[in-house]
Amino acid sequence: CQEKQKNIEDSTTESLRLVQETLNMGAATAAELEGQGKQIDKIHDNLVDINQSVKKSEHHVRGIKSIFGALWNRATGPPKEQVNIPKVEPVAAPPRPAAGPGRDVRSGPVFTQEKHRLDTDRTHDNLQQIGVGVQSMREMALAMGGELDRQNKKLVDVNQEADKANLGVNKLTKDMNKIIAKS
Repeated sequence: CQEKQKNIEDSTTESLRLVQETLNMGAATAAELEGQGKQIDKIHDNLVDINQSVKKSEHHVRGIKSIFGALWNRATGPPKEQVNIPKVEPVAAPPRPAAGPGRDVRSGPVFTQEKHRLDTDRTHDNLQQIGVGVQSMREMALAMGGELDRQNKKLVDVNQEADKANLGVNKLTKDMNKIIAKS
């Protein structure tokens, strides 16, 4: 019975170590995911700025192309600045609970019945800590899933802004080539 209890205790201690290791990996992944989200947000903001510059350039090229373009520019005024939508901050992983192997109950002489109770208490403590760790992993996974959803939506926006910038630059290049050919 003591050997069986020792095996159970060893097993729960190892499981607790694996839970802590998994939590550490999850925290590192969440930190990487947060950094990735900040990069995506910066790329999006840069593309919005590029598209604003393209609009201003189109305005100037239209004025250079013809007198009618210049009159149109005067009538409509300069392009309106696009208002940036406030950024949604990435969802951070929840704080990890401190997990450890528990207290050491193996020191000093103890009666067999008392030792069994203490071993059972330690196993119980390990199981409780494993439960807390698994719950933390669940919460961390949900937070990372939410951040991935946010990033996926932002990537769709990045793609649309990049397409818009590409079309605008191509049109400007074509118009400028026409103006240069006329000169």
